Amino acid sequence: MNLIVLFVKLMILCFTRMGILKTLAFLFYYLLLVTGLRAQYINVDSLVHLPGQDSPVSISEFISLMDELPVNDLFAGQEFFYGQHIPAVNLLKHFIVPSNGKVISRYGWRSGRMHTGTDLKMEKGDTVYAVFQGIVTRSKYYYGYGNLVEIDHGNNIETSYAHLSAFLVEPGDVVRRMQPIGLAGSTGRASTNHLHFEIKEAGKHFNPELVFDFEEGVIKDEVYAIQGLADLLPDNKQPVYSYEGTSPHSYIVTAGDSLWKISRKFKTSVKTLCLLNELNENSVLNVGMVLKLF
Repeated sequence: MNLIVLFVKLMILCFTRMGILKTLAFLFYYLLLVTGLRAQYINVDSLVHLPGQDSPVSISEFISLMDELPVNDLFAGQEFFYGQHIPAVNLLKHFIVPSNGKVISRYGWRSGRMHTGTDLKMEKGDTVYAVFQGIVTRSKYYYGYGNLVEIDHGNNIETSYAHLSAFLVEPGDVVRRMQPIGLAGSTGRASTNHLHFEIKEAGKHFNPELVFDFEEGVIKDEVYAIQGLADLLPDNKQPVYSYEGTSPHSYIVTAGDSLWKISRKFKTSVKTLCLLNELNENSVLNVGMVLKLF
């Protein structure tokens, strides 16, 4: 209120000393000054904070940066590229092989058990690299995988690196393509030093050799023309979790079975089995019950 009284007195003083025209000019200038200051207000909800940037940028500036920055300068997010949906091909074509090891065991069914990755021969202590940038979601000892690193690359694409002798990253780390993430070894269920490598899309395993030519150390040409990993399957009809032969879609419960045993046998998770079959982790399995596996 005091400011209003002061303003009125100032206008009266201006009028008596400068006349009406100069007073109106002063008032017009004052209004321009006030509105100009107010126009500098910025809605922070419209700004994007980028790692490594001293100040936030606007949405339009951010979109321009996304178009200009090379792939190695883009940052990983919960959904890669800060929530934008990028077709899988735009990620996969920039992947590298995790090591130069020779394939010693392929993806597929073997001895009644699903082998959900590709084994690459390595010596203990050899460096294992991230195939692309992303966020480390796991870096710990995990059952038969031994020391395991998992990386979320966004757009539902994940990669796993198992049997490591040492970790070079921790959960939550943002890693770059070609960044060392661990050292090869034989921890867990392994008979020799090697890297067990897996790739998944939307939680489902794919044969890594559909994407990688490990012998040449490059990405296969077919990857450059796909919109998703499922497009790499013959006629897009083969189940994504099968490499050769026929794999079961379901399993009949026998005496002594548990969700944990079944998940281990078919290389899936208890959570997945529960979701597919409307169960919970404490559900009782009856002999003869048919469970969906994938």
